[in-house]
Amino acid sequence: MISRRMFIQSVFGAGIGVLFTGTYSRFLEPRWVELNYITININELPHRFEGMTIAQLSDIHHCQYVPREFVRRCVRKVNALSPDIVVLTGDYVYDPSYRASIFLLPVADELAELKAEEGVFAVLGNHDNKDHTSRALSERGIRDLINEHIALYRKNEYVFIAGVDDLWRGKMDLARTLKGTDDKPKILLVHNPDAIEMIKATDVDFVMAGHTHGGQVSLPLYGPLVVYSKFGVRYAAGLFREGRTMMYVNKGIGISGFPVRFCARPEITLFTLRNKRIEEVVGQI
Repeated sequence: MISRRMFIQSVFGAGIGVLFTGTYSRFLEPRWVELNYITININELPHRFEGMTIAQLSDIHHCQYVPREFVRRCVRKVNALSPDIVVLTGDYVYDPSYRASIFLLPVADELAELKAEEGVFAVLGNHDNKDHTSRALSERGIRDLINEHIALYRKNEYVFIAGVDDLWRGKMDLARTLKGTDDKPKILLVHNPDAIEMIKATDVDFVMAGHTHGGQVSLPLYGPLVVYSKFGVRYAAGLFREGRTMMYVNKGIGISGFPVRFCARPEITLFTLRNKRIEEVVGQI
């Protein structure tokens, strides 16, 4: 039989645990940024693009719970990586209709400080006002790609960088986005990873997505509690292959809904592109 003292100790211990978990998930983990380094092997990657680096920021959700100072710190972390290009995969504010001048313009000003020799590219998410966000980004030198592509050249070699409108809030048009491309490698920016079900039928080589926050709350030995995807936790976070297409789902740096993160740290990702065929030949020697 449990004594009164043991009962009080158990309740006290449980209370301390709840207090620590609450404090950690509200104030510590949401600011504990994880840097992930990922190598992406692409068939027939042009020689001049071997070793090219791409930094990804996603789901900033600038609001009262994701302060401007935190965004500034993340931008500095990205710049310290010295990437060749930077990509932004949507959701720059939490509420696009709530005092946009207070949140959208400041976050755009901070993102304008991103440094990448070959450009900063962006797509929009389901939390973004299309007209206002596109204008704010483009006025600060960030190229938004909405159902379009560009050829990124190094001397006489090139790859394609493309971006689609948001799957939920926008008008995603994959055919229009890829029209005019050839057999050179294609790198696609999307916000919602659910779009992979359409993309995998194309010849896109690599997709960078966000949207999920890694579930934002993930339990040890169980995984994410909720992921806003029709596929549940399937594309919650990390690297996936569907057909010939590789996709990486970034956990983002912001929060939405509840202002907490648990076992789903905010993330900045640096990708290094490699020629898969060269890697295979080297491995056989």
